[in-house]
Amino acid sequence: MGIFFDYICPAFNKNLGAKAGLMSVTPAMKENCWKKIFEAIPFACLVLKPQGPAAFHVVEVNSTYLELTGTTREELLNKNSRDAFPPNPDHQEYGHDSFLATLEKIMFTGEKKETENLRYDIKNKVTSKFEERYFTSQNVPIKNESGEVEVILHTTREVTLENKRRKRDKEIELELSLNRQQFKNFIRENPDGLFRLDPKGDFLHANESLAKLAEVPLKKLLNLNFLPFCAPYAKNLILEHFDKALGGEVNSFEADFISATGNVIILKILLMPMFLEGKVVEVHGIAKDVTQLKHSEKVIVEKSRFLEVNAAFVSTLLENEINYEALHETFGIIGETVGADRMYYFGADPDPETGEILISQKVEWCSEKAIPQIGNQELQNMPIQKVEEITAPLIRNLPFTATLDDLTPGMLKKIFLEEHIKSMLLLPIFVEDSLFGFVGFDDCTDQRIWKEEEITFLKSLTQNLTNAFEKSAALNKVKKSEEDLKRSEQKFRSLVQEGSDLIGILDIDGYYSFVSENYKKILGFDPKELVGKNAYHFIHREDWERVREQFYQLKEQKQVRISPFRFKNKEGEYRWVQTTATNLLKDSAVNGIVANSRDITTVIEQAREIEHINERYQLAATATQDLIYDWDLTSNDITRFHRGLQELFGYPSEVVNRRDFWKNNIHPEDKPIEKKKLADIISNPKEDFIKTEYRFRKADGTYARVVDRGYILRDPSGKALRLIGATSDISEITAKREALKIANKRFKMAMKATNEMIWEWDIATDSVTRSKGYKKIFGYDTNEATSVHSFWLTKVADEDREKLKSSLALAIGDPEVEKWKLEYRLVKEDGKIAHVTDRGYILRDNTGKATRMVGAVLDVTNSRKLLRKIQRQNKTLKEIAWEQSHIVRAPLARIKGLLYLLEEEEFEEMSKEEILYHIKDSANELDNIIRNIVEKTEKINVEVR
Repeated sequence: MGIFFDYICPAFNKNLGAKAGLMSVTPAMKENCWKKIFEAIPFACLVLKPQGPAAFHVVEVNSTYLELTGTTREELLNKNSRDAFPPNPDHQEYGHDSFLATLEKIMFTGEKKETENLRYDIKNKVTSKFEERYFTSQNVPIKNESGEVEVILHTTREVTLENKRRKRDKEIELELSLNRQQFKNFIRENPDGLFRLDPKGDFLHANESLAKLAEVPLKKLLNLNFLPFCAPYAKNLILEHFDKALGGEVNSFEADFISATGNVIILKILLMPMFLEGKVVEVHGIAKDVTQLKHSEKVIVEKSRFLEVNAAFVSTLLENEINYEALHETFGIIGETVGADRMYYFGADPDPETGEILISQKVEWCSEKAIPQIGNQELQNMPIQKVEEITAPLIRNLPFTATLDDLTPGMLKKIFLEEHIKSMLLLPIFVEDSLFGFVGFDDCTDQRIWKEEEITFLKSLTQNLTNAFEKSAALNKVKKSEEDLKRSEQKFRSLVQEGSDLIGILDIDGYYSFVSENYKKILGFDPKELVGKNAYHFIHREDWERVREQFYQLKEQKQVRISPFRFKNKEGEYRWVQTTATNLLKDSAVNGIVANSRDITTVIEQAREIEHINERYQLAATATQDLIYDWDLTSNDITRFHRGLQELFGYPSEVVNRRDFWKNNIHPEDKPIEKKKLADIISNPKEDFIKTEYRFRKADGTYARVVDRGYILRDPSGKALRLIGATSDISEITAKREALKIANKRFKMAMKATNEMIWEWDIATDSVTRSKGYKKIFGYDTNEATSVHSFWLTKVADEDREKLKSSLALAIGDPEVEKWKLEYRLVKEDGKIAHVTDRGYILRDNTGKATRMVGAVLDVTNSRKLLRKIQRQNKTLKEIAWEQSHIVRAPLARIKGLLYLLEEEEFEEMSKEEILYHIKDSANELDNIIRNIVEKTEKINVEVR
């Protein structure tokens, strides 16, 4: 530790120890001084000593470090840094690797290094669980007199909370951006009037829906007070509720208003106070037009006097929540009053897939004369078009009446007969200009003709029911609107305070006069640090001239969009920003240039990554000789990656890159098939891969056979977004495949004509696969692969088995041998012996090791039998030849000698008679010999036959 001591406390080394006459400084004094200084340092510190490549030992640590990490000196001192700082097994990244890389760099450069926001998880000794921690540290090399790094002083501070806060800020920023868009959509698309009033009642903001109610342009409305739109007799009521809102009370009311063109409208108003620092600064409101609703209620009251109690009951019931049980009771009272046997309500809902209107019975009351149908499943989700007679009037909001005798055969008459209906009246219910359902009345006793006043009365009751449904829907909508408005206002406040845009006001020379608070969150600058400073000081020098040139265009233009440039944050890092600058120098409220900037660093980095990806696609296309494509199914844009000017199929790149390239060149017969197949797979969210083959026209007019493979990218709901794939020319493969089919067919036909059995032996697994000739020739089944040693050798005749094993082993073991042949005897399934000739071709790997054999076994039993017959015949023929050459020769020689004596007439030794006798005797002997040869020859012919 002497080197470290000299670095920390040089006075001991250079002053006290060097001055003559002073006492010398002992190593113990140095060590004591160093320990006190090291322990007194207010930062968490430890000392690391290099112990070879990528190895550092902890040689000292102060108490601040032990307290920060919750460790003890015994756990750290004299330990390798990897052992002293074990990794979190549940986290893949090991922060210590980055730390070691920093230490190695210090050893190489001799310069201090800082590591920021390094994650290193520490085990909690109480819970025994690793806790996520982040640290920023300084690492200072301590050198000896030779300039070599002796030890490294490591100081660290924990930044866990800062990291977690930054992560949370990013999440909040994303959520606020989404909420802002939702809030804008809510205001713009809301059918109700939305507005903001100042305490005087002047409009600060309104949507188009309110402007339509007021029948005045929106811009003009924003300069007006609400009082001129109040009906004179309702003004006091309206002011009373407005004062309540100014007093901090949320309230709602209904009142008459007069539009700019003089039309009287009834509005349901909801007023909500908006507070700032405890005071009401604005009143926000929602206005819903209930004019038609109120008019309908008035008509109901006027036309239902004699059933006032029942109508009031129904109205009260439906003004709250629709209750089918209460409706059943009310239907009973109404049905008895009008003399109906059945009263019912059918709801009408569109089919979510087809849009077809489906009707279902919801409520039914029956007298004793009618059969209840509430449990009839045929009356649930029944297409209204199924009953053609009622469809036309109901969808036009007209009543429908019918009697049994008036009906022609069809579905409705069938219903009449099955339910014993004599007369029917149906009254439609329309909500928001759409068929919502209908109320029906059946008479099961008489074929009743409904009177006009009855229909009018019942229509008034039906209108009451319609109003109830409308009110229920309206109340639910208003309630939802109120809740959405509250949430939107809260989100709006958050968006204003925590928006992602950087807003600044500058003069024409670029000096800041105002900076928004989010500069601190995004760039790290407190607004006070930037006010009065020039923005150009923070712009990258490579971008400075371009930005200044674009910025100065504001002298002539109202607004300028400055292309992306790099802006330095407080940490000294450059972030890419995009700015829109608006010249408001003449606006006394602003008196400057408003710059709205957005951090687009991530977008720039993603764009570069896309360039790299496209480059990889291009290289892949070059390497595979395929046509690779990326099809955006949303925009229908397609990008193709290819090798050069003359691409696959012979087309130049500008032709290949056209959107309609595929559509124009696929074979006309294949196009509808492939389009349907593609559409089916894309529409099926369970399908992610497509592979298909078709014909594609090449530049020379001929067609290539291609295979197309693609992978479909989908969103979480299963909707197809992109299709990435590759097109390969397989014309040559297809041609070879067809040739192989023909060759296989010829081979199969040849195999039927031959007396051979084909086999294939996988030597590694000792598995043999045989052709069907195995069963035909030898009688054994070939359904499964069998082993050479466990099956085939057992069928070889005992006398030939060892010969076969030895011959096979020699052939397989010799890397130079490619062909093998042997003749041996085989025991057939019926026990007979067959003579076979077995031939095989040996396949070997790169090392010469035999891996497979393919061969054929020929049954030569008949040929061997024939050979033995020929051998026997040859033996007989040899005997005949010997007789001809030896036995026939003796009597023939005697006859020739005796004939010579007769010719010369030499009769000294034998008389002429004796000579003739011996000639005859020799002739008889020769005749016998010839007969014997003839008999043997006849036997040969017999055997041959």
